[in-house]
Amino acid sequence: MTPDETRALIARYGAGTRDFFAAGHPPDLMSPLFNMPARLVVGSHCYFEHAPDLLRRAAAAVPADELGRRARTLGHRPNAVGVNSLMLGYLNGREQRRLLAGTAADEPLPEERYDDTADLVAFWRDFTAAYLDGDRLMSCELGYRMPVLSEADARTAAAETVPVGEGGDRTAVRRMMAVVQLYTFIQNGEARVGSFAHGPYPLDDGTVLLAKELVGLRDRFIDLGVEERPHLDTVVRLMRVRGVAARLDLFGSLSTEPFEIEDAIVADAVLTVEDGAVRPLAGDEVERLTASAGTAQVRAYERAARWSTDDRIAYGADLYASLILTITRAAGLDLTDEVRERFRGTAARVVPGLRDGDERPLVLAHIASDAPEVYSTALPQP
Repeated sequence: MTPDETRALIARYGAGTRDFFAAGHPPDLMSPLFNMPARLVVGSHCYFEHAPDLLRRAAAAVPADELGRRARTLGHRPNAVGVNSLMLGYLNGREQRRLLAGTAADEPLPEERYDDTADLVAFWRDFTAAYLDGDRLMSCELGYRMPVLSEADARTAAAETVPVGEGGDRTAVRRMMAVVQLYTFIQNGEARVGSFAHGPYPLDDGTVLLAKELVGLRDRFIDLGVEERPHLDTVVRLMRVRGVAARLDLFGSLSTEPFEIEDAIVADAVLTVEDGAVRPLAGDEVERLTASAGTAQVRAYERAARWSTDDRIAYGADLYASLILTITRAAGLDLTDEVRERFRGTAARVVPGLRDGDERPLVLAHIASDAPEVYSTALPQP
């Protein structure tokens, strides 16, 4: 990829990032339990230092565009959360270092290697172009749609749904989805990486299909010391709705008009994905998921409340590692131990400065500012 192409994509992603935060995701990241601004900086340093090498190895095993094509299925990881976290994390780490060093926006960052930035940006472009099936790479370029499924696959998924009047009481399903989503939030250190939506997919009868996925439910990469976990790794709710305007952001968060859509659902299905095969949940599984996720979330909050100040920052390394590992695993690589060691090594170096205030999360204030560019497009020589 040429330097001009790399610069153009960095600028384009910066505009998408600003749109994401302006649409209701302010970058203040406040939490009573976790130091979320500092954890973001930790993870961003990890990606700046290690992600290019890991992605080159993944792409050598399976090209990025092929990984993107394979991801166009229900319940798949990596999804838009993972691949956009790569770009956001790497560019945030790059910008944080530029701001710390006082390097002007039109000057290259001295420690940056051109091949690292170009290779990572190219991986994101190639994966996402195949994943969303076109040159528009972000939901804000697609009318705030996230069309992961092909038209044919969307119709197949819609055929799995059952009219609401025939599917029994949906209160238990709604409760389960709410409880499990809250569980994924604490399981990932108050990050929304376990919840992902896509669509809307127009259907021939005038309804549209929306998909809400809760993924990685049995992950243990962030160790909150909770033994009881949901018995399934993935839950997908398919919803055929009428009279609903849906908006999907860069990371697959769903907002709708009207806000409450249960009365607009004409048919739905609750599924899981096991070894690539989709199957409906049995009635007792809905209750079982509600109970196990509810217990696990309470215990996770109790454990997190006992974390040290350093733990509440350093877990950013494990959070960001868990996301990039979905990509390397999809490429058939088992790099879990290596990635954990490398990311935690970076965290051990940067956490003290973030804890003591010697390093501040400058990139967050920069994103929220009126600077002409979110991310500098200055590059070192190839």
